[in-house]
Amino acid sequence: MSTAAKFSKPELSEIESICEFEKVAQAVTPAFAWQYIAGGESDTMACNRNAFDLLKIRQRVLQNVLSVNLKCSVLGQRSSSPLYLSSIAKGGLVAKDERTFVGAAYQAGVPYIVPTVGTAENKDIFGSAAPDQRLAYQFYLLGNNKGSMIKLQEAVRLGCSAVVITVDNNAPRQGALLSSTQETSNVFPDPRFTWDILEEVMETLPCGMPVYLKGVQTAEDALRAAGIGVQGIIVSNHGGRACGGSRSALESLQEITSCLRAKNQIGVMEILFDSGVRCGRDVFKALCLGATGVGIGRPYYWASAAYGAEGIVAALDMLMSELRHTMRQAGAPVLNTLSPSLLCRAETPWRPLRLSWDDKDSAMAPGLAKL
Repeated sequence: MSTAAKFSKPELSEIESICEFEKVAQAVTPAFAWQYIAGGESDTMACNRNAFDLLKIRQRVLQNVLSVNLKCSVLGQRSSSPLYLSSIAKGGLVAKDERTFVGAAYQAGVPYIVPTVGTAENKDIFGSAAPDQRLAYQFYLLGNNKGSMIKLQEAVRLGCSAVVITVDNNAPRQGALLSSTQETSNVFPDPRFTWDILEEVMETLPCGMPVYLKGVQTAEDALRAAGIGVQGIIVSNHGGRACGGSRSALESLQEITSCLRAKNQIGVMEILFDSGVRCGRDVFKALCLGATGVGIGRPYYWASAAYGAEGIVAALDMLMSELRHTMRQAGAPVLNTLSPSLLCRAETPWRPLRLSWDDKDSAMAPGLAKL
């Protein structure tokens, strides 16, 4: 009897952590699909996780933590929590198509970013949204630039609330992830994408359309993004999929928010974050470091593969519950009180986390004198 035949899927009510969703998903997902979902640069993926473990929580006591309100604004829209569903290609690997994610996001009260490379057509995905639901659209400039722009303009006509332009994944390497990408979607970003071309793309959008850059990982690029007037950035290393030998996304977040704080630029852009989030404590730490919203990717694909839309809603509820608990334990029941002072590094647990940014390190940041 095969391993798959022996597997007995637990009831959804028995799942107690995001990692348990992963185990179930791996058992029920075809090998080629799992290779694509789980694939990436193993060292960078490990860095993403280790970075969370290296930050410890400094609990404050005797605070009134009876009520914790997670409601906030994410991607320019009201959300039940700081969480959102990141864009991932080919939702049909783990669901009927992306309409499953649209429904789950609406039920959970969080935003969803529609991917460029979806299983369903844009008109069907956007058409499945509830009357009061707004969907952002993730944009890749692919090798077929004309086709990419046609899809972008279609998303605008269909009423997308924001355009999230992915900027960090233009050099796929040989190996299992490349092979699985060819098998599942066979599309790749254009390696010629530059800041100048980015501004040309932005000029094609309606006046006032919010634009976010996904994949910003350095203070220099964050400052340049602020200089061209984007609505926000998503600090992300593509979940460890794109660049081997890379530092963690959480370290990038620390650098970027430290620099923006030093330059009085906090609040100029919305600072979102993804990559490696697996529990509510991870969400808490990213928020303390300055993120205003936190995206999940693989976790909701695991939940969908294992239990469908109901699984996604359960995974989001789990993360929200863990976040509330962590905020209570840390003595910080309000989102706007989360700060680096609630964290310390594991190797010096008695010292609060102090972020610093040296001006000489930002000398290469274009447009810095204008900010």
